[in-house]
Amino acid sequence: MSFMMYSNKLQQLSPLPLPAGYSFRTFQPGDETIWANIETRAGEFANEEAALQRFRTEFLEFESDLQQRCFFLENAEGEAIGTIMAWFGEYGDRRMGRIHWVAIIPEYQGRKLAKPMVTYALSELKKYHQEAYLTTQEHNDRAIRLYEKYGFIAVERLNEDGE
Repeated sequence: MSFMMYSNKLQQLSPLPLPAGYSFRTFQPGDETIWANIETRAGEFANEEAALQRFRTEFLEFESDLQQRCFFLENAEGEAIGTIMAWFGEYGDRRMGRIHWVAIIPEYQGRKLAKPMVTYALSELKKYHQEAYLTTQEHNDRAIRLYEKYGFIAVERLNEDGE
């Protein structure tokens, strides 16, 4: 089961330093295969083809937005090992920011990379929006606690389709 979390006061955030050797970069045309690989390895999809299909369905017409709102976390070798979107969507009758598709590949999880990644995305989101929402799994206690530290509160349970 998943649920929606909401914040009506996006904070002005100072960037958190990444561990040495890590960096962020923005989406470039063709990066959808990298996104699909990360999301699949992180357990969001059964295979990369399913991830690519979802990406194409959801984002195909938004390439310029992707280049401003989709980010990759890279290791010292330049390998993308995480992704996050400072996206947008409709919640209720309002258009607002959305933290979307947050993932780090398993071998890099637990290395204190998620908080700088979320901080980075929220800083970018603040350029466009004053409020935001996200969805997360109710069993993911670490993610929930992290989002709560940024002022998000649980507001609605969602069915299996995320609706």
